[in-house]
Amino acid sequence: MIAYFSSEEALKKLKLFFSLEFDLIRHTIGYCPRIPRYLDKCQFVRHVYEDLKRSRMLRERIQDFGLAQPEKQLNEAWTNLVRHLMSAADVDLFIAAFYRVVKVEQVAAYRSYIQNALRLNDAPSVEVFEDHLPAMERQLAWGKQFVEAGSISADKEREVIKFEIEIREHIARLGNLYGGSSQENVNIETEYPDYAVPAEMELEPRFIWRSAERIYDSVNQSEEHPTHHSYTHFTELPIIDLVANIVYDGKHMPFEYLADFIRQAWDEARHSQMGFSRLRSMGVDPYQVPIPVGHYKAYTSVPLLERIAALTQVGEACSFVPKKQWTKMAIEHNDLLTALEHDYDIVDEKNHVKFGVKWINELIKKNNETRNFKQIVQDAEWKVRTGVNELKKEKGEKWQADLGPRFEGCHVSNSPLNLAPNIIIA
Repeated sequence: MIAYFSSEEALKKLKLFFSLEFDLIRHTIGYCPRIPRYLDKCQFVRHVYEDLKRSRMLRERIQDFGLAQPEKQLNEAWTNLVRHLMSAADVDLFIAAFYRVVKVEQVAAYRSYIQNALRLNDAPSVEVFEDHLPAMERQLAWGKQFVEAGSISADKEREVIKFEIEIREHIARLGNLYGGSSQENVNIETEYPDYAVPAEMELEPRFIWRSAERIYDSVNQSEEHPTHHSYTHFTELPIIDLVANIVYDGKHMPFEYLADFIRQAWDEARHSQMGFSRLRSMGVDPYQVPIPVGHYKAYTSVPLLERIAALTQVGEACSFVPKKQWTKMAIEHNDLLTALEHDYDIVDEKNHVKFGVKWINELIKKNNETRNFKQIVQDAEWKVRTGVNELKKEKGEKWQADLGPRFEGCHVSNSPLNLAPNIIIA
């Protein structure tokens, strides 16, 4: 039976839907470094980006009701549910519960809303859900396949089912998502702690070489070769997890912070996949090349402000000039696909540098930082450079006893953090 509802009731429902959506996008991406399979990691980040777009549309609809920042009125009981989800012992439990329980609950709630809403009166709300349900159904199918076509044992399957039941029962205690709009004073029986991001990223066993830094001559012995460029893009793989970490550790930041860096995480996944496919086309097995996991470890060892500064204002900002030169040279050598790797990469990374400037300045204010912008970037570059160098020493790679002068800017210094390759097409 259809049960129409007033605008007041609609707002209650929409606020709860958004509360869960917002908590999911700012928490679940933190699990990305624990997803070992490369293709799964990239697809998961794509899904978080889709979820962000849906959250933004839902947020805009709530703003129509006069509530400018619904993220400031989150439902703590449902936030606790997300922390429960994040307590999953491993990726099999996490993906199963997220896709086969939580997302299923969301889809059911949105379909119920569409069924009971007055389609003309509340058309903007209906359109939010109808526009995004097809993508959500594809996500559910992917999650189902992840579990069913995986390599889990019978014992592991029992663990998965047990955790799914835990999450499903937790949702039931909250009154379910569609009907839970009236459950504003639910007692929190068990308060789950915040998830802690891992100090090291996980990789599937197929990646046989985990290095501290990129090692170009292992890909091709030539001093200059197009494979070096595609290797550079593919090995943005640790940067995917780094940016996921930046989102999670900044989960207290405004909505647009999350939006900017979730977009960046998806960009990094695309860049890596561009390199992955190009390496294969050139006869190089991406699973055999050195993966610079030291990038993730060194960057995540410094505070959030400096993490963003080193990545966006050094690693990315300093790469533009050489990448433009390499694009031009690749075109001159009729290597259009290599040229277009850099071409589209530059478009994205110019935005990443802007994101960095915006949020570094916000964090300077928020943290009552006494250093100026330039000093923060310089300190950040030095800390990460030192961290990578120490990891190179530990792994027996070529390291520097003297790191040389401190970073003075992209046009003055040649930082080893530059995400562009040092080698150009001859």
